[in-house]
Amino acid sequence: MKFLCPRHRRMFASLSLNEKNDLWLLWMEYAFTFSENQDSDKLVAATGSAFDLACLARKHHPDCMQVELTLAAILVCRALRDRGDISAAEHVLFRALDSLQSSEPCPGITGRCSTDECLEVLLDHRRHSEFFAEYLNWPSFPFTTPTTRPAMAMH
Repeated sequence: MKFLCPRHRRMFASLSLNEKNDLWLLWMEYAFTFSENQDSDKLVAATGSAFDLACLARKHHPDCMQVELTLAAILVCRALRDRGDISAAEHVLFRALDSLQSSEPCPGITGRCSTDECLEVLLDHRRHSEFFAEYLNWPSFPFTTPTTRPAMAMH
């Protein structure tokens, strides 16, 4: 499942890394508003676009945007699962894992988490809320944290 159409993917591929970061932040700001308004369709569209953009950025800059990719992946996966679209959520999770594992592990830079840490967080739903609090300026994590089931089913 890809959220950006091929035309937009080509257009965004030519942006600088700073422009990609700015666009990612804008889409995540929209996602926050959609989350507050409980508009799951727009939440999925905004976070999915942010996720695709982070994946696209990592193709050209594999040592960048691992935190952004992880944040967007967590959010879009949770939104898709809450809508009952488990297969789409798992597809996004696998794309995120593939993107994070496609390059040499990036060590954490001061104030940033390493690629390995992002992989661990992505797979451990208990860490999602804390990760959001640390890296995204939202007042709270928009989903309740389940206590009995894993965030994503691995087949």
